[in-house]
Amino acid sequence: MNKYILLVCTLFPLSGFAQSEEPEAAQYIEVGTFEASITVGYGGIENPIRGAEHVSSVFLPHFAYYGENWYFDDFSLGYSLYQNESFYVDVVGTFNEDGFFFELDGIDNLFAVNAVRDLERPGRPQATPIYLTPIERSISYEAGVTFGYAGKNWGAELTTLHDITSVHNGSENKFVAYYAKTLLGGQFVGEVGVTQKSNELVEYYYRVQPTESITRIPRYDLGGAAVNYHVRLEYTYPLSEHFSAMLSISNTWIDKDLSDTPMFDRDQYMTGFSGITFEF
Repeated sequence: MNKYILLVCTLFPLSGFAQSEEPEAAQYIEVGTFEASITVGYGGIENPIRGAEHVSSVFLPHFAYYGENWYFDDFSLGYSLYQNESFYVDVVGTFNEDGFFFELDGIDNLFAVNAVRDLERPGRPQATPIYLTPIERSISYEAGVTFGYAGKNWGAELTTLHDITSVHNGSENKFVAYYAKTLLGGQFVGEVGVTQKSNELVEYYYRVQPTESITRIPRYDLGGAAVNYHVRLEYTYPLSEHFSAMLSISNTWIDKDLSDTPMFDRDQYMTGFSGITFEF
């Protein structure tokens, strides 16, 4: 998986809000609208998987189209089942972000010495480093339903998704709330959210399998379903008709039972990008 495609998938959930000059208009998009832009600057994604590399990029492209009933926004697809001035119900499809962590360059360097070095073995001598075979996980595509409310300058969404590619056969439930406001001549958008990941999804991505270790790694408890939290902030300032300055940053807190396992070397991770956007 191209690391720049990953950056696009991760950093653009709020990009649509940045296209309108007034926050009151951010929730209502004209039928037939096509959006295309590219941001030049610098940004990246922290990879919380132990021993894996982080990723950075200087380009951030964005493509979206909103038809009468269907739309696409980068790698997400949607079809409107119901919509009025405040409420909407959509069928949606999107990539699961957990799979991207295992497609970054460097994940093949995830070794058992990294996975077990923090596990104490009282009364036993220091273990010889034990290498794992390359850890491989597939990216899944999920589909489901979104229930949303869009107010004057705030909104909320509840989305339930299930793996339709038979990768892990798990599911996710997501709730996000956002607020948009004109600030210092630009537009500020803040978002908070919570994501529940099913036990099937967690077991597939974050359990080291026996075939991936030359010697036995003590079995660890994943804690069943996991719940992650995030906060995302974005600010866009118009410079001219086609150019604007953009700053976006997001922090995700990983479920404690999950982050305490050998797969992770941190309990949270950040993504962000800052640069100049050109809208075609």
